[in-house]
Amino acid sequence: MAMPDASEPLLPRASRPRNGAVRLWVLRLGVAVITIGGLLVLLNLSLHDHNGGGGGDDGSGPNEGGNAPLSAASLEACAWPLLEPHVSLLDVPAISRDEYLSRQETLASALAAAGVDAFVAEPSASTEYYANISSSFDLSERPFLMLLEAKTGVFSYLVPQFETGRIAGLDMVYDNRDRTDSQNATDVAVAWAEEESPYAVLARARPGWNKVMLDEHARYMIAAGLQGAGIEVVPMSETVQSLRAVKTAAEVALLRGINTFTLELVRSVQKCLRVGMAQEAVVTASSHLFARAGVGEGYWSIVLFGDQAAYPHGGKHGKTLAEGEFALIDIGSKLHGYGSDVTRTILPTGAEVSDELMGIWRTVFAAQSAGFERMRVNETCSDVDAASRVVVKEAGYAPFYTHRLGHGLGLEMHEHPYLNGANSEKLKLGEVVTNEPGIYVTTEQAKTIGKEFGFGVRLEDPILVTDKGGEPMTGRRARSPYDP
Repeated sequence: MAMPDASEPLLPRASRPRNGAVRLWVLRLGVAVITIGGLLVLLNLSLHDHNGGGGGDDGSGPNEGGNAPLSAASLEACAWPLLEPHVSLLDVPAISRDEYLSRQETLASALAAAGVDAFVAEPSASTEYYANISSSFDLSERPFLMLLEAKTGVFSYLVPQFETGRIAGLDMVYDNRDRTDSQNATDVAVAWAEEESPYAVLARARPGWNKVMLDEHARYMIAAGLQGAGIEVVPMSETVQSLRAVKTAAEVALLRGINTFTLELVRSVQKCLRVGMAQEAVVTASSHLFARAGVGEGYWSIVLFGDQAAYPHGGKHGKTLAEGEFALIDIGSKLHGYGSDVTRTILPTGAEVSDELMGIWRTVFAAQSAGFERMRVNETCSDVDAASRVVVKEAGYAPFYTHRLGHGLGLEMHEHPYLNGANSEKLKLGEVVTNEPGIYVTTEQAKTIGKEFGFGVRLEDPILVTDKGGEPMTGRRARSPYDP
């Protein structure tokens, strides 16, 4: 087709519009061009955000509104039907009143054997364990103390006078709560007025208390105040520590329920995880999954992709999962106060990593197996830790196994006993301890050993110490990154 001459009009003279019409036509054409251009710019920004990654605060990421394939909502929608059949694992009763009272009797006997007059504790895991006084109670400069006498096992508490009504309303468990005798009822609360020293009031109310054992969680000001009032203070003994470390059958049932459920949650997330999904999407979806199951209170997580996992506790955010990267998920929540702590290093279905990274996953699994075999009654904590390191050392990664093998688990996420090289304590029947070896190489460290990018791999199961060996509280250990 021939092009018209530049001097020739594009329309026949008779069909050319008048000047006003021309201006209107040009204006409309300009608006259309601007509108189309704006849409193209917005489309380009959207594509740029999609390719650039990075999660938003809501866990969706800039490219992941609503139920988009990589959003937190889509991950939750995919995972919940897989997880819902396992919610019955959480049907475990809370600790009974009789068990609380039995714990108080056991503590009183241990205190008497230690030669102290009483046990003193601020709201903490210890008060939660012995009297159902929540560890989440807000501490202030005014002491609120749980008191348990050694000789009699009688429970009482020190409280600011103006707080007696509020504190009496707490769901505390103790035997003399139900007594109708007014004298005993009065003795439960040792109240102090604002113009008095709380410690002097306690010393007057309990004149026979010359030496008390102070809970390990109590603040220094409590010890100083008691000593200033003439009451000798001794630290919590290993014997008393072990009372909470050794779990009862009811506690084991709670820990098994929440940890087995947590593993099933991780397994459901693995089946729905996709390359390109944001770290925050996994965090948000997991939070919602715990909440839908009724155990959202106490939720926490560490979700790390690729070289982020070189830092065991994380610290960086906004990354999307790329091809050739592991996803490390360390996660838990609480059931009637008892916690879960499960870690898996996983891959989305169909995704792959290098043979070397897969070999590192197997090395960590072997290290966990070596530790698992030593998690028996009377094994020394430092020896169990050391056993897990032999495999990692033989693989050439000894400098990159940077933390202890594990820790006790119960009302606290980290409690006695601790499996590290400095602890000569022996494992006891009924303790629950985590087994969580890892290898962590930062990108800077990777370059010194001939690798381009950093990585991190960790596997963790809480283990019940029995006379026959360790028992995973998750029900099963990981089998591969595709079968956590």
